[in-house]
Amino acid sequence: MKALKIVLFISVALCFATSCKKDVDLTLMQKTVLEDVDFRYLAVYDAWQVTVVADSVTYVELEYSAYLEPYLKAKLDGLRLEIGFTGNVRPVINSEFRATVHANSIDEINAHDASQLVFSGHFTSTSDCLTIHLEDASVCTGLDYSGNEYAVFVEDASQFLGFHLSGTMSEVKVSDASTCKGDFDMSSELAVNLSDASRLVTFGGAVPYAYIKLQDACLLNMVQTEVNRMNVQLWGASEATVNATQQLSGGLTEASTLYYKGHPQLNVDCSDDSQLIPF
Repeated sequence: MKALKIVLFISVALCFATSCKKDVDLTLMQKTVLEDVDFRYLAVYDAWQVTVVADSVTYVELEYSAYLEPYLKAKLDGLRLEIGFTGNVRPVINSEFRATVHANSIDEINAHDASQLVFSGHFTSTSDCLTIHLEDASVCTGLDYSGNEYAVFVEDASQFLGFHLSGTMSEVKVSDASTCKGDFDMSSELAVNLSDASRLVTFGGAVPYAYIKLQDACLLNMVQTEVNRMNVQLWGASEATVNATQQLSGGLTEASTLYYKGHPQLNVDCSDDSQLIPF
């Protein structure tokens, strides 16, 4: 229901014009801004479609319908680049508003209000931790990143897709019917917390230790990611498929199911209505 409300809100917002005028200038405009400046934090709002390109130079290219010119927001606040609209402006139907961001490093990614981010190229970190926060039905795809630690928050029916994260450790929280699909290569540990019918699928990678927590009808498939030691906590009719090579521990309650690949030492408490199934 929460996801439905968000979609309805965005649909209404996109149909609401900036003024009472029936005719607006939809001529496509282009401009380049913020050339040769240093930004490390990217925040995107108001349903913008943004392509982020790994580049040795930094600048922002904007494409937008002409009538939106007075309302554009592409500004730098310290090291934080913000892309959206000013005030309460909302585009009319058939408006266009896209941006291409050329960056040599990104340390924080925020996407809100049904924005879409597409990453191109390989990014490396200049800080200890990359923070990724997606909400309000936003989508982020194609992030290829080498760093140290990661803090990933995906909520409100958002999607984090086609990513490859390599480093030492990751903390991932996915909620409100959101989806994550990608790869984790961590040299230390991976912590995953799914709630409210969310999904996480991995297509590769390896992790020495993983802590997995699922509740409220969530689904996890990490069979393509080899994990040496794993602790899995499932409840609320959740389901997980994992690949544990040495040790598998945890607890299953409330009609949950854990499928596991490999021949790990088992220490899993399982309620009568739950199942632990090898394959």
